[in-house]
Amino acid sequence: MLRAGIGIQQKSASRSWNLLVFSVGGRRLAARTNEVAGISEWKESVPVPSRTPFISSLVRQDQTVLPVFDLAELLHVSVRGNYPLCLTAKHPRGTLAICIDEEMPLLQTLDPSSIRQYQGSEFSAIGSFLSDHVEIPIIALSKLGSAS
Repeated sequence: MLRAGIGIQQKSASRSWNLLVFSVGGRRLAARTNEVAGISEWKESVPVPSRTPFISSLVRQDQTVLPVFDLAELLHVSVRGNYPLCLTAKHPRGTLAICIDEEMPLLQTLDPSSIRQYQGSEFSAIGSFLSDHVEIPIIALSKLGSAS
C-alpha cells in the first residue's frame, strides 16, 4: 500500500493569489498574473474589419502583430490619459493587446478567503475583492470574447 506524504509536509490549500490591478476608463479591475504576458507603452492601433466582438484593430509589438480587445468599449468607457499602456493578455486563442489607462498597474497578493463572488455580468469574472471600500472585479482574461 502506498502512503502519501511520509516525511513531507503538505502545502496549505489556501495559496495566495497574485493579481495585477489596473484601470480602464477610471474603473479599477484586476487579473491573475498568470494570465498577463506583460505591460508596455501603447502603440497606435490599426483598424481592421472583424466579426469578432470587441476586436476591430491590430497593434504591432516589435515583430509581433496582436489583435486588440477593446475592453473600454465593452465597459462603455474611454481610456484615460495621454500615455495609455498596453496590457498583453494570455488567451487560449492567442495573445491579446488591451489598452488600459496610463496609471501604472499594481501587483497585489490576496488570500483566497478574501475573494468573493462578483455580481456584475458585463464580462466573465473569477470573483472580486474589496479595496478601500470599492469592489474590484477579477476579470478572467482567458475568457474575453467568450459568452459569460
